[in-house]
Amino acid sequence: MLIYIIIGIFAVLILSSILIKRINLVSKINIICMAMLFAVIIIMGFEINKNNSISYFNNLIYIDSLSFIQLLIINSVSFITSIYSFKYIKEEITDESISIKKARIYYILFQIFVFAMMFLAVSNNIVAMWIGLEATTLSTAFLIGFNNNKLSIEAAWKYIIICSIGIGIGLVGIVLFIYSMSGSSGEYVLEWTVILQNYSAINKDIVKIAFTLIFVGVGTKAGFAPMHTWLSDGHSEAPSPISAMMSGILINLALYVIVRFYIIVRLVKGVENLRYLFIIFGCISLIIASFSILKQTNYKRLLAFSSIENIGIMSLGFGFGGVIGIFGALLHSIIHAYGKTLLFLETGNILSAYKTKRIDKIKGLIHTMPVNAVFLIIGILVITGTPPFASFFSEFRILRAGIQNGYYISTSIYAFCLLLVFAGFLLSFIKMIFDSENVEYIRFEKDRQNIVPLIITLVFIITVTCTASTCLNSILNKAVKIVLG
Repeated sequence: MLIYIIIGIFAVLILSSILIKRINLVSKINIICMAMLFAVIIIMGFEINKNNSISYFNNLIYIDSLSFIQLLIINSVSFITSIYSFKYIKEEITDESISIKKARIYYILFQIFVFAMMFLAVSNNIVAMWIGLEATTLSTAFLIGFNNNKLSIEAAWKYIIICSIGIGIGLVGIVLFIYSMSGSSGEYVLEWTVILQNYSAINKDIVKIAFTLIFVGVGTKAGFAPMHTWLSDGHSEAPSPISAMMSGILINLALYVIVRFYIIVRLVKGVENLRYLFIIFGCISLIIASFSILKQTNYKRLLAFSSIENIGIMSLGFGFGGVIGIFGALLHSIIHAYGKTLLFLETGNILSAYKTKRIDKIKGLIHTMPVNAVFLIIGILVITGTPPFASFFSEFRILRAGIQNGYYISTSIYAFCLLLVFAGFLLSFIKMIFDSENVEYIRFEKDRQNIVPLIITLVFIITVTCTASTCLNSILNKAVKIVLG
């Protein structure tokens, strides 16, 4: 029943964007439908917590605790950004930056993007999951180039080329992965649940190559360094709500795809060393991101490099392994999604007021936009893993896992990079917020505009922080058991 409600909601969304010409009405329908989707997912969560998993359409769709975490992130962040988009698109039309027609295209692409991500998260079919991943590339490419200027179009092309090559490599890996199951027969060899039951038929020599290609290929979409070069431009040039969705949801979802394959691969004897891919690419991502953050002059690019850093943190959690490491990685995926959503939407408000992305052009935010300055400070504390937020506990768990499992060099790199990132955020954003230069500032009227999405995001952050050891803990522990087999 719930799956039919979800399908019906998306049908209403697409039809409203195509048929209704009043953009305010389209925006309101989008918000209502995203709220309904989120409510359906919450109801579904109670059912999954009770029954461990649910499936639809002859097991084509399979939802367990691990995929529910992705659905929770997708729908909550999409709901927040749909609210933010209402005033964002309205202001773009008022400023004559876009037309009504283009605004309607924005909502169609927004909805396709959300649908593709949800389809990817719940698919029980390897090929269908790849199709969902490719669909997110096509929809987001147009959204990255939405502003239709030189930099945004260049970023969109860079995104398409690099990610398409990566996903192509991933497809080769998937084909080899299927071939490694040559001992099995029938169409059901493409289903996760079937492969998991018949993992003993996997050829270990072939699967080593297959998983490496999948990791590198899909890891390009996740933003792992050194395949990350599209991410800083793409997140910087995309509209603020889309930047929030790409950073908060999409890169995390790409990592989820890799983890789904890893769940099966780790059961095969003789390929245990493949877990080092998580550690190696995690450390490379942390090193490149942390040093890049120190020299950024564009605050949106700085946040993009922060996303690379955080995907590295999650990767280390899976690589270090154990209950503590994987729990920390999953918890971090949730709190990072909300923390980065808060920061990208917040900087969207700053960009709307100042019309610049340069850090050195913005001073005294605490005087000109005090409300936004407070949210910016909170976002910085969340994303840098400062107590008492859940990000501190997730990062600390990953640190503990590294030490307990003997990965001392990787753990040292991890700790050092966390300090560098914290310093980088302080150097950049503290100047923007508190550096007044003894000049009298006038408060912007836009300071109180589009604040509701920020408040809602903060509520989610507080909820995750307060429930990480209660109701959310149950879902996370079941997800950890799925990863560990």
